[in-house]
Amino acid sequence: MARQYRVGAFAARSGVSVRTLHHYDRIGLLRPAARTASGHRRYTDADLLTLQQIRTLRYLGFSLRQIAALLHREDFHLRASMRVQHALLRQRLAELERVAQALEALLAEHEATGRWAWDRLAGLVAAVETQLTARGAPTMEQHYTPEQLARWRALDQQVPAEERAAIEREWAELLAAVRASQHLDPASPEAQALVDRWDRAMATLRDSYERRGFGDLLAAVGERYRQGAFEGSPEAPQAADFAFIERARRARRGDTR
Repeated sequence: MARQYRVGAFAARSGVSVRTLHHYDRIGLLRPAARTASGHRRYTDADLLTLQQIRTLRYLGFSLRQIAALLHREDFHLRASMRVQHALLRQRLAELERVAQALEALLAEHEATGRWAWDRLAGLVAAVETQLTARGAPTMEQHYTPEQLARWRALDQQVPAEERAAIEREWAELLAAVRASQHLDPASPEAQALVDRWDRAMATLRDSYERRGFGDLLAAVGERYRQGAFEGSPEAPQAADFAFIERARRARRGDTR
């Protein structure tokens, strides 16, 4: 029987935060291999393969939606994917020599033995995680104080998975619609409908936080947006998205400035 890890132990083994693992589970990107009768996540060494794909592809610039689409394709081939990643990482050899060598050694050992060296794979995931942090990739720990991180964990325990999934799905679809519509006249019915949809999504999000007593976290997120912390992250609203919505609001008010 495969060895199982609690989420904290798996996070420590891979160098990926518990919150990130929870997020990947919620969006269906990396489901734990099993759950206990009480619902606690249990991971195995085999889950490192999927995690390695996610974190390395993330480093290479893929969004989480792109990664999910790739991993869920019927023609996805793990070894081929790892070879492509290896080739790309070699291009960044100056800063990622240790990561590239670890991946090369992992593939060589699997070819020779037909088995994955789980300790080596865990080290590879941890090395990629270190490089992501070093390059300034956003993490919860970088964005929030320890007290706020504790509040996020408490909120996670209170929000049902179905509610969280619905909010995330609505924002993903809304952002896609806004980004596909920025060529429109801000006064057009289509642009004005997006403003209404944006306001409803914000009201739903605000209600989810405030009725549970976590309005302070929503304020913290807003402050981080004002500081530009999420700029460049395709999963988050960007300056261009906010600007489009503001142009549409001004058009509604008859403000032509």
